[in-house]
Amino acid sequence: MAAKERDFLDEIIDIKENWNALSHTGDDLVSQLTAEPEDEPFYDPDDYRERPRANSTFCPSAVTRNLKACRRCIDVCPANAISIEGSVVRVGDNCLRCGLCAAACPTEVFMLRSYAPLALYDKIARVAAAYEQCYVTCTHALDRMPEPNEVLLPCVGAIAPEVWFNLLCEFPNLNVYLPFDTCEECTTTTGEEFFSEAIADAEEWSGESVGLEVDEADLVREQKRAYKRSQFVSSVTQAGTNLVSRTTPVLAGAQAVAKRLQDHSKQITDVQRSLDRAVGNSSARVSRRVLTRKRRLLMVALRRFPDLADEMRFSFPEVDFERCTSCGDCEKACTLKAIQLEDSGRPVLEASYCTCCGACARACSEGAIRMAERTCEELVVPDEEAEARKRQQKRAAKARKEGKQALEKGLNFLESLDK
Repeated sequence: MAAKERDFLDEIIDIKENWNALSHTGDDLVSQLTAEPEDEPFYDPDDYRERPRANSTFCPSAVTRNLKACRRCIDVCPANAISIEGSVVRVGDNCLRCGLCAAACPTEVFMLRSYAPLALYDKIARVAAAYEQCYVTCTHALDRMPEPNEVLLPCVGAIAPEVWFNLLCEFPNLNVYLPFDTCEECTTTTGEEFFSEAIADAEEWSGESVGLEVDEADLVREQKRAYKRSQFVSSVTQAGTNLVSRTTPVLAGAQAVAKRLQDHSKQITDVQRSLDRAVGNSSARVSRRVLTRKRRLLMVALRRFPDLADEMRFSFPEVDFERCTSCGDCEKACTLKAIQLEDSGRPVLEASYCTCCGACARACSEGAIRMAERTCEELVVPDEEAEARKRQQKRAAKARKEGKQALEKGLNFLESLDK
């Protein structure tokens, strides 16, 4: 994409930045010479790590007491810190707090406040919206405090593919910063394979790509042109004039980013409400269905870019009703209640709630369920508000046309009287 032409406002911003840098040079030198050691930020990798808490209620293996149902968390854990004993999921004291289990778990058994799917999206989107380049990196790659456009995680593998997909649909400036041999020397031995697959899946789904930087000298720290312009205009407004109200569309950069994140959060809520109205979230027999946070993020992106669903292929369960005995084992194994038995005893799937974990197929002793690939059109939830706005616009356009015709008819009548 060709770069936008610079204008007079860009020149003023550059002059302002250069003047500020020059005028504060002496101050920076004095502050460096006189700063007390305890006043300087201290980099501690542990500050960026969080131990997960497990909710066994959503674990298919714990509910069915059968490890064959799902063991993705056990397979991805580099420290063998996760165990499923009976109906309880446990995280051992040897946990590395890398976040891989939470990213890998399809039913979101593991809870991390700082690295929950939406929290990760907000953290990365806030940077990607403000800077020319956003760099996602890990505590092993840095031995210093992160720069403003660096998102520091315990492991890049803490980001699930659904989060990458949502981000890639909106931000083409995402990069992973990992110097050579970072992963080879890391104790999180399964992290590289996991995040490589997660990014590859997101790139395939979105058609976009994540950049890779290995040399710190190549990192770009520049803020986005639009972000700097809005900040400058806001600073001028606040400096000494009330000619422009703060309620005008010209918002400060940070305010604009915050509004963008608020709109995204609203879209997630709208997807849940629309889905509840479309297919319902429970049946008369079974408790409420659960839409995972990762699936919500994926569906928000598909609502905005529905054409992508035609190219995305997930493995959903398919039922052979001739072999099905209506035993209910599949329903029990599905902790999200995506598959439920109707009153007739036939299992029915609501694809939007299904995370394609395959627990239902593995729980079926009759072999009546198999996982089969198909496209993801079912995951596109119509935007009811947007459709309502279109209908309103059509009605308004029709009213204007009819009003214009009536006015012309009236004028013609008056003209005929005058004649």
